[in-house]
Amino acid sequence: MRLRYVEEKSVSTVLLVVSLVTAVAGFLPPRPAAPKELEAVAQELAADVRREWGAEAARNVVASSVLPVAWRSADPELVEGWEEVVGAARGLPEGPPGEADTWPTDATGLAGTYTEIGEIFTRRVPTRRLVVLGGPGSGKTALLVRLLQELGRPPAGGPVPVLLSLASWDPRAPGGLRAWLAEQLRRHNNVDLRHPAGAEARTPDRAQALVDRGLVLPLLDGFDEIPPALQALALHEINSAWRTRPLVLTSRTDAYRAALGGPEARLLDGATGIQLIPLTAGPAASYLRQGLPPARAARWDAVVARLGSQTPVGQVLATPLGLYLARTVYVRPPGTRETGPVPHPDDLCDTTALPTQEELERHLFRHFLTAVYDETAPHTGPHRWSAEQARRTCTALARHLETHHGGSPDLAWWELGPMVPAERRENVAALLTGLPSGALVGLVVTLGLGWGWGLVGLLAAFLTSGIASATVRPGAAAVAYPSTRFRSTLYFGLLLALLATLVVNEIAEGWVVQYGSLLAAAVLWSRLNGSLTLERADPSTAVGPRKLLVQDRRIFLQIVLLYAMAFGAWGVFVCGLKGLFWGIPPFGIAGGLAVGLTAGLARGLTLGLRDTSWAQFAVTTVCLAVRRQAPWSLMAFLRDAHARGVLRQVGTVYQFRHIGLQRHLAGQVPRGGA
Repeated sequence: MRLRYVEEKSVSTVLLVVSLVTAVAGFLPPRPAAPKELEAVAQELAADVRREWGAEAARNVVASSVLPVAWRSADPELVEGWEEVVGAARGLPEGPPGEADTWPTDATGLAGTYTEIGEIFTRRVPTRRLVVLGGPGSGKTALLVRLLQELGRPPAGGPVPVLLSLASWDPRAPGGLRAWLAEQLRRHNNVDLRHPAGAEARTPDRAQALVDRGLVLPLLDGFDEIPPALQALALHEINSAWRTRPLVLTSRTDAYRAALGGPEARLLDGATGIQLIPLTAGPAASYLRQGLPPARAARWDAVVARLGSQTPVGQVLATPLGLYLARTVYVRPPGTRETGPVPHPDDLCDTTALPTQEELERHLFRHFLTAVYDETAPHTGPHRWSAEQARRTCTALARHLETHHGGSPDLAWWELGPMVPAERRENVAALLTGLPSGALVGLVVTLGLGWGWGLVGLLAAFLTSGIASATVRPGAAAVAYPSTRFRSTLYFGLLLALLATLVVNEIAEGWVVQYGSLLAAAVLWSRLNGSLTLERADPSTAVGPRKLLVQDRRIFLQIVLLYAMAFGAWGVFVCGLKGLFWGIPPFGIAGGLAVGLTAGLARGLTLGLRDTSWAQFAVTTVCLAVRRQAPWSLMAFLRDAHARGVLRQVGTVYQFRHIGLQRHLAGQVPRGGA
């Protein structure tokens, strides 16, 4: 008896000491890390931007990268006069950003072609504030990509060019343009832009600091995608927040002209502008026939004869986007199996079926996915989806962006929850939580006590865990990761609960007390840690959407395994091993393990579903797949769509390759005109 008392006291003392040490370590503030110099962070960001957009350009995502896009100076009423721009540059406190002897004598000197955009922006635009105007699909985004690549190696202390879509900006939001720019940096890049450790309460994070210090050169794409009623306010905010700093703004010409027509509108301070001009017939014809044998090139003769005209086909194919869509739809890649009639480009000349430019654009968008997902074409990827499957999924995703994100182009996997009604997600989450824990406890009890008790245990465990998990409310949480403090507090709770179990077992004997103390320990630990939520991961710390998803999935599995192992260990120790020494028999190791694993697995799954985005994404994917709105492997589909050129990747999010494609799939008319 004396020996047992000494052993119990020794165990209790050791656990108490370990618990206190773990608690202290868990609640001490983390050691501050030496913050990186902001200029070094800017250089990291520049390298990431070069890598990201270099990869996208290599995929030939932007058709006009191989077309001779050209421009002239913008209409005088849309930008400030040349004298005002030159005066603004000379009046900058730090002096003009370039050499004055390279400036042209007037705005006509800004004319150029695609390969000259870097030289024109850095040497001919006095203030380096430029408005790029053009029609839909005229190559504005492609021009920004080219400019970004040419400016991709800024000098030390120079601003880093970043390409951002204004479709996601609400000028009325708190913080204005600068807060939005910082948020876009965090979202779209693979550089750690969080606070330096220990500096959260005192300084802005690195993203905001880069913006405030002027170490970012915004290339703002799609001004016309801002709702027309907010465009005047948007121009005012840009002028106020970014008055003298370099930037580039693109817009459809008619939308920009309309925005400047209001009584409260004003020109962009210190900015000059260029106007993209339609492609001429010669380069357009060369692009359509490029690489084709004479017999197949001749199929384009009727279309080529109408290039440069005012017919619908002549207008649509005067833009890089129209040419890319037409060639994708009507030119099959090498190796395609001939299984039926091949679509003929003469369809584009049928003014009875396609009487207007808008109808022809919709026709090309409608057949684009059919051509990209042509099952007779060669495909080296591991997955194959039919055109109908792809259209259903892309349509659902595009409608999600329009309905729940105000038409933003950013397709983030951790924000797809609203695609499924909350009640349906909650029901699926409860089922996915109760089923594994119920099946596991049934198996354990069956092995220990036989099939009769196993069926009873399965039913009881499933009902209990299902009822408990009904409180799960999966939402659109940010991506999660466990901090050192979270882990330490979790382990401290585990040790404290185990210590409480030992104390209770010392006070009283009997199998009721054994099981009661186990359940009390589980409740204590859950109460201590249930209110903890995982810290939110900065998506910029992962490279690409898939790696971010893998990181979050790993955290989910860690949570589930930690709870299952902890509760199972309690059950084995309290109801099994202690029973061997103190003669408390009823279920032994099997019973203790069953009770522990049931409680631990149910609790771990519940917390994992609540606090990690991967679990919520998995629930959403199941719901969408059951309703045939998306494939079971949704992330694989997104990666494949990126490889096919339907999507492009920007940091940790995907975007449709053209906002017009997104609007078409969502059934929306593009903002700012067709």
